[in-house]
Amino acid sequence: MNPLPRLLGLGLLVVLAALAAVLAVPEWTNAKPAAPASREVAAAPAKTPLAPVRLAAFTERVAFPLALTGLVLATALFLSLGYRSMRGGESRPPFPAARTEIGALAKLAETSVAQGEALVRERDNRQRAEENSFLNQQLLNRSLEEQIALGRDLHDGIIQSLYAAGLTIESARAVAKTDPVEADRRLAQCLQNLNHAIRDVRTYIAGLSPENLRQAGFAQALAALVAELGAGRDVRFDLKIDDTATALLSPPQSIEALQVAREAISNSLRHGGASLVTVRLHPGDGEVCLLVQDNGAGFDPVRRASSGHGLGNMQARANRLGAAVRIESRPGEGTRVVLMFPLLQPT
Repeated sequence: MNPLPRLLGLGLLVVLAALAAVLAVPEWTNAKPAAPASREVAAAPAKTPLAPVRLAAFTERVAFPLALTGLVLATALFLSLGYRSMRGGESRPPFPAARTEIGALAKLAETSVAQGEALVRERDNRQRAEENSFLNQQLLNRSLEEQIALGRDLHDGIIQSLYAAGLTIESARAVAKTDPVEADRRLAQCLQNLNHAIRDVRTYIAGLSPENLRQAGFAQALAALVAELGAGRDVRFDLKIDDTATALLSPPQSIEALQVAREAISNSLRHGGASLVTVRLHPGDGEVCLLVQDNGAGFDPVRRASSGHGLGNMQARANRLGAAVRIESRPGEGTRVVLMFPLLQPT
């Protein structure tokens, strides 16, 4: 800010104050009361005082220069103020600069907001990619589980039926020369078993439960299974299925129990050469128990577990439904398979 107008105004104020003081001195002098005179002085003749005359002359000499000085200062002050108002436009450049800074700050804020939105989009894209990857992994795991389950069902169901059909054909060939009627009966039974296997393949492809269990109850399905596997064999089956126990099994448990029974009976006939197979289904203490026991050759469970899929499939089926399976066997002492399902509903 220019200090000249401030100095001129201050000087003008001082000059005006001095001029006022000079002009007021004679009035103050005339206004003073006269001192009382003594009788002697009063008696003396009056004389004209010289001080007021001198003071008036001094005031006239000083007042004019002060007034002239004040006029000059006032003129200079007005000119200075006018010049300042004319240059007022020059004092406005800070506002455009401020506007420039504000614009820069606004642009910076917009850039920050845009970067924040970009980060949010990137985070959302990454999150969606992770969710898609997790979903794909889940779908892959489910597909693998379904493939494993299908392979287990094929091994325990279809393959065992085909094994049984092959054994029936061999037995029919053995008696064809001596007893053609029995051979023809066994071949008819084999053909029937093959037709059942074909229907089971179709149901597996369609994702349905085994045909014989879907159309009949557990007891009837187990009886059909025993007839299929024992066709053409010199074997006796002892079946006792408790109706209360079958009512306590859920549909998935019934399917798994039937498949475990199929695997256990097939192993007893093919590997153990059993002549007696006992099958029991009965309720227990908070569970339903399935027992398959034979008088066959038996085996070492530790060595047999690593040589095939049958025992592993039994364990996998039990684990899938929260059940427990126990396999007991010794060489020459037969085999005992116990499957225990927890109750899903009160008795």
